[in-house]
Amino acid sequence: MVVAATPAIDSTKMTDSVKVDTVKVAATPEEQILFTPLDVYFKVNQSGIEKTAEVETFIATAKKYFEKYPDKQILITGHADSDGSDALNQRLSENRAKQTKSFLQKEGIKASQMTTEGKGEKEPIASNDTPEGKAKNRRSTIRLKE
Repeated sequence: MVVAATPAIDSTKMTDSVKVDTVKVAATPEEQILFTPLDVYFKVNQSGIEKTAEVETFIATAKKYFEKYPDKQILITGHADSDGSDALNQRLSENRAKQTKSFLQKEGIKASQMTTEGKGEKEPIASNDTPEGKAKNRRSTIRLKE
């Protein structure tokens, strides 16, 4: 007769974690309405928005998203590069966020679903040492509000 030994359990190496297997159910194309964040870029000292193909796609998708999820909101955050005073850049970033909201409102997104804020030059995504970096920092970010 063969008897299999069971290894001893070392209780000092036990954890409270549990592995859970999840099943992903594929949604139909009609159900796949995703909110994709968008960055809108501006020229020096400007707050006007250029209606690009990317912006148009964002608007169409956002409208569908808000039809499906009317209780959701977006946060529009304006940013500036480091040229100019802190106070000027703060005002400019706030204006960029407000102009972005106004633009989206004219395109059919409800004002009640949008909140704005300005960060001035405090949150750069690129170096302000080059013209290319500064161009990336002059933006409004549009994200779902948590």
